Parts: sequence; C-alpha cells; structure tokens
Amino acid sequence: MANIEREALWKERVAQWRVSGQSQRAFAVNQGYAQRQLNYWARRLTVVDAAPAFLPLSIQSAATVAPAISLRSPSGWTVTLPAALPTNWVVELLRALA
Repeated sequence: MANIEREALWKERVAQWRVSGQSQRAFAVNQGYAQRQLNYWARRLTVVDAAPAFLPLSIQSAATVAPAISLRSPSGWTVTLPAALPTNWVVELLRALA
C-alpha cells in the first residue's frame, strides 16, 4: 500500500473514531487493529492538519541594516535571507508560505 493510500485510510479511521464517542482502545479493539496505531495516526494527522500561523508583519526602515533576516516557524524550521533582498520579494515569499 502506498504512503498516500495508507494516510488516506488512517485519516478515515481516525475520523470514524472521533465521531464514535468511544475511547481509542475500545474503538481499535472493535475494528480489529492495535490501539497504538490509532494513537499514532491521530497524533500524526493532527500535526499535518494544523496550518502554520503567521502574524501580521510591517516592515519599517531602519537606520542600521541587519546582516540577515531569519524567519522561524512554530514547527522548528528556519530560513535565513540576506538583508539586501527587496522588501516586495520578502512579502511575496511570506504570502507563498502562508
């Protein structure tokens, strides 16, 4: 089974568990698979479904120029850009990431 198919299958199973009102253990036993699998996929899909949140940004002129611009996400990635980049390019990059 391909990863995409496996993820789709577990997305459906997790959705069924959530509307069932049962505990993970009871639902998994009734469906015939291990509770740890349901727990794993419930956590994994929650992280995947969460969209990154960006705060409004205003860019102001500064008397001194910073050596670099670093963008950090809540999930841990960092992008470091040269400070000399045009402002409109940085704005377009942020829009594309949103």
